[in-house]
Formats: sequence, structure tokens, C-alpha cells
Amino acid sequence: MSYLRFTPGEYRTLSELSARQALSRRHQSAFRRLLVASLRQADPALAGRIARLSRDKANLLYWHFREHTPAAPAPPTQFTAQELRLVAEACVKAPFPVRFVRPFKDMLIELFEEEWPALARKLAGLSGLQFERLYAQVVCG
Repeated sequence: MSYLRFTPGEYRTLSELSARQALSRRHQSAFRRLLVASLRQADPALAGRIARLSRDKANLLYWHFREHTPAAPAPPTQFTAQELRLVAEACVKAPFPVRFVRPFKDMLIELFEEEWPALARKLAGLSGLQFERLYAQVVCG
């Protein structure tokens, strides 16, 4: 990691952010984009440095944090009847047609985070394919 020349404070910021938001569990191509977006408010200079990293250096950073992140727990797949009803209502009442289901998951998580945090965590734990299946289940019946 010293190869990328981060200060101890910058490294600590990157490490905490990566762990807190499970960035290294995401797809490699999304890692840098999400890291930069997350840093934009807190440390714009560091966000700019990360954005300007070459692809090789960004991959090095990704794999460093990937290797230091514990494996993700098995995603919760058991939803209560009330949770399924809430998800179904949110999906049907979306103010726009949902063409791409996977990105819609993030919007639902944000929607439920404050009032239904357990449901938001369950949705966040689903893989893209699992969420597509849940979406089809609640929308199509």
C-alpha cells in the first residue's frame, strides 16, 4: 500500500470507508466510483486523488481492501408477510417505470433505511439475482 503513497490518515479514512460501506465486496468496476462518491463531501482532495488513479493502481487498492475484508455473511432471504407487502407497495408505486431492477434496489434501501432499517438491511444483503427474483415475486405475484 505504501506504493500508492497514502498518508496514515488517508489510509485510515479509506480503510474505514471501505469496511463501513462494504465497498470491496462490490464489483471491481464499481469500487472506485463508489469510493470517490463517498469521499466527495468528507475529503474532496482524497476523492480527486482516487479518481485520478490509473486502472492498475485502482485495482491494487481494490484487491488490498478485498483481501482485508471478512467474507460477507449469508444474505437474509426470509421476509415477513408485512415486509413483502411493503416492498410490493414501493415497487408498484414507483413514480417511474422500473426498467432495470438491480439499480432500483438501492433506491428501495434508501427508502426503507429510516423507518424500516431491518428491511433495508435484508434488501442490502441480497445479491442482484436474488433481488430480481424478489422483485418478480412481489410485482408479478
